[in-house]
Amino acid sequence: MDTILKRTLRNGILAFCLSSSLALADITEEFKRASDLYDNQEMVDAALIFKKLALQNYLPAQARLGDLYDYTEAHDLAVGWYITAAFQGDANGAFGLGRAYLTGYGIKKDPEQSLYWYKFSASKDNLNAIKVMENAYRIGDKSGLPVKVDLKQADYWKAKKIPLEEAKKKEEEKQRQAILKAMYEKQQALKKEIEEATKKSR
Repeated sequence: MDTILKRTLRNGILAFCLSSSLALADITEEFKRASDLYDNQEMVDAALIFKKLALQNYLPAQARLGDLYDYTEAHDLAVGWYITAAFQGDANGAFGLGRAYLTGYGIKKDPEQSLYWYKFSASKDNLNAIKVMENAYRIGDKSGLPVKVDLKQADYWKAKKIPLEEAKKKEEEKQRQAILKAMYEKQQALKKEIEEATKKSR
């Protein structure tokens, strides 16, 4: 392979890698924007973005779209997206599917399948699934899942839960501080604008 061809190939690979990274960054930003809309109860706008990303096979968006459909009681559609995400290894999709099998919303009730998907999700450190597993082993089949009381298993899941809860609290505090900082900076900028406008009017 001559030098020009090697250089062209190398540049092509580099351009592809850079464009893939940029595309992933754009998808991540879009997902964050949709999640913010969802949290603010702006469901229609959130749904449009989630669906666009889900159709691009972005797993977190598929699971969130399932959550959105579940929230609006379109359980059949929710289950479809949960299955799509869960079968590709997504922990949130697996959690949603486990919940659907437990409740029978959108799919035939099946406690064995529910247990399977909850365990799968918990094994991938999904905090909600871990809480379900801990509770199930503390109270046994009263949880709706086909397990016997097993305090060792309950303690195992509790031990997994604690550091994840601490990490979640730290992340929430970090986000809260970032919001406060942004608000403070906006206030300072506004104060400066008012002071400058006042000086000019004198």
